[in-house]
Amino acid sequence: MSRAQEASPAGSPASGASAPPLDRATRLWYALGQAAEGIKNESFALFLLFYYQQVLGLSGSLAGLAILIALGFDAVTDPLMGTISDRTRGRLGRRHPYLFASALPLGGFFYAVFAPPAGLSQPLLFGWMLGFTVLTRAAMTLFHVPHLSLGAELSDDYNERTLLVTERHMFQRAAAVVPGLVGLVILMAPTEAYPDGRFNPHAYPQFAVVASLMMVLIVFATAWKTRHRIPHLRPPGLEDQAPLLGALWRDVRELFRLPSFRALFGGQAISSIGWGVLITLGLHMATFFWKVEREDLFIWGIGAGVGLFAGFGYWNAATARTDKKPVFIRGLLVFLLFAVPPPVLRVIGWWPAEDHMLYVPLWVLLTGTCAHFGVASIMVTGQSMTADLVDEDEWLHGRRREGIFFGASSFVGKLTFGGGAQIAGWVVDGVGLEPGSNPAAVSAAVVRDLGLTQAAVLTGIIGLSILVFQRYRLTRERHAEIRRLLDERAAGAAH
Repeated sequence: MSRAQEASPAGSPASGASAPPLDRATRLWYALGQAAEGIKNESFALFLLFYYQQVLGLSGSLAGLAILIALGFDAVTDPLMGTISDRTRGRLGRRHPYLFASALPLGGFFYAVFAPPAGLSQPLLFGWMLGFTVLTRAAMTLFHVPHLSLGAELSDDYNERTLLVTERHMFQRAAAVVPGLVGLVILMAPTEAYPDGRFNPHAYPQFAVVASLMMVLIVFATAWKTRHRIPHLRPPGLEDQAPLLGALWRDVRELFRLPSFRALFGGQAISSIGWGVLITLGLHMATFFWKVEREDLFIWGIGAGVGLFAGFGYWNAATARTDKKPVFIRGLLVFLLFAVPPPVLRVIGWWPAEDHMLYVPLWVLLTGTCAHFGVASIMVTGQSMTADLVDEDEWLHGRRREGIFFGASSFVGKLTFGGGAQIAGWVVDGVGLEPGSNPAAVSAAVVRDLGLTQAAVLTGIIGLSILVFQRYRLTRERHAEIRRLLDERAAGAAH
C-alpha cells in the first residue's frame, strides 16, 4: 500500500460517506467560538495601548514593544500548537481537548492585563504588561488554533467553507461591540473625578471582569456543543513518528514551499498590520485628531460593525461567483479608498468644521462603515483560502495538517494587533504625543502629524500587501480537481 493510501484508511470519514451533513445549529455553535477572540482582540485594540500609555503613563514605544515581543512568542506558539493539535490522538479527537483546557486560563490572564498593581515603575509596568499579554495570547492560541482547524475539518466544500468563515466572523464582530458598550458607554461614563471616563484607571479592571467571564462561557459552550461531531471528523492520516520540534520544523518548511501559501500568508500578514494600525490608533485618533466624544466613538464602532456585516454578505456572495483572490484584492482597495483620504482632507481643510452637522456622520460613514466593508473581504476569503490550501497540502504530502496551517493563520490575525500596535506606538511617540495629554492642549502640529502619518503608513502597507498577494494561484477549478483526486485516492484505499 502506498504512503498516500495509508493516509486515508478504509471506513474513515475521508471517504465522505460516513459524515452526516453539517447542520445549521452545529455551524452556529462552532462559529460562536470566534466571539471569544472578538472580545479579546477588540479589547486589546481599543484599550491596551491607550490604557498603558495615556492612563498608566508607560512610554508609547515601550507599550508597543511589549505587544511586539508578545507577537514574537506567537510566532513560535501558534505553529507549535498547530503541530501538537495535528498529532493528538484520543477520545476527544485532535481539537476539543484544547478547546476545553483554554477557557479558564484565558479569562484569568486577560483580567490580569488590565489590573496591574498600583505604583509600578516603568520597567515593572512594562514587565507586567509584557508578561500577561504573552500569557493571554498563549491561552488564546490554545483555543484559537484548534478551533480554526476544526472548521476546516467540518466541511470540504469550496463555498460552504466560506460560509463557515463568514458566520465565524459575524460572531466575532457582534462580540466586538462588547468593549465599546460595556467599556466606553457604561463603565467609562463621566464622573466628578474623571470628566472624560477614558482616563479613569478604575474602569479598566471592572471591564476586564465582564469580558473575562464572557470569554470563559463562550469557549466552554462552543466546545461542548460541537463535541458530537468528533466521530465524524477527518482522520489525521499518517501517524507522525518524528519528534515534536522536528515535525514542526518540517511542517513549516513544507508550508512555505507552497507558492500560494507564501502569497496568502504574506498578503494577509501585511494587510493585517495595516488594519491593526487603524484600529490601535483608533482611540488616539478619536481623542486627539478628530476630537470626538466617547459616545461618538461607540457609534463609530457600530458603524464599523454595520460595514463588516454588510461586507460579509456581499463578499460571501461574490466568492460564489468568482475566485477568492480577486475578492480579497478588491476588498483591500475599498479599505484603502475610505481609510486614507479622511484625515488628509481634514488637514488640508476640505472636511466639514467640527461644529458642522456632517462632521461626525462623515467620519463614521467613511472610516467606519465603508472602510470596514472592504476589510470584510479579507476576513471572509483569507481563512477560507487557508482551508483550500490544506487540501492541496494533503494531496502533495499525504497528511491532514489543518493545525499547522491555521497556526499560521492565527499568527496572521495577531499581527493585526501586534505589528499594528508597535507601529502605532512609534507613531504616537514620533509625533510627540505625550502620556496624559489634555486633548484641548495638544498642538495643531502634533494633531496634523498624527493624521498624516497614519494615512501614509496605511497607504504603504496596503499597497505592499496587494503586490505580495498577486502570486496566489489556487483557483476554484484547481481546488475542485484536487478534491476529486483526494476522493479517488480515499476510495482506492478503501478496497
